[in-house]
Amino acid sequence: MPGEIYPDRQGIEWITTTSGNIEIIMKKDLNWFEKKVAYFIGAPTIVRRPLDEMNSKLWTLMDGTRTLDQIIIEMDQIFKENIAPVTDRVTRSIAIFVESGLVSLNREMIDDQSE
Repeated sequence: MPGEIYPDRQGIEWITTTSGNIEIIMKKDLNWFEKKVAYFIGAPTIVRRPLDEMNSKLWTLMDGTRTLDQIIIEMDQIFKENIAPVTDRVTRSIAIFVESGLVSLNREMIDDQSE
């Protein structure tokens, strides 16, 4: 259908925690000097971003095979009144993922899913 949007996670490392929620794992963007300092003082070079239950489910649904509308319907069916107004909350969360470079919005469904 024309105008459909397919949210798709970028090549970001992530895990499912024992609680069933998603934790996104990202390397810190450090310059040469910051890398040396981090190594010297033993600072972590990765950032772990735990997601709550709703954003964890949203993350798993954004695999490039579902349209935005399909994701909204599924999130509404799962979380019911807890996610109202569903369209606003889902699109706002997706916008944050896009702005952070974690998700892209495509006009075509992604066929090759290697995860």
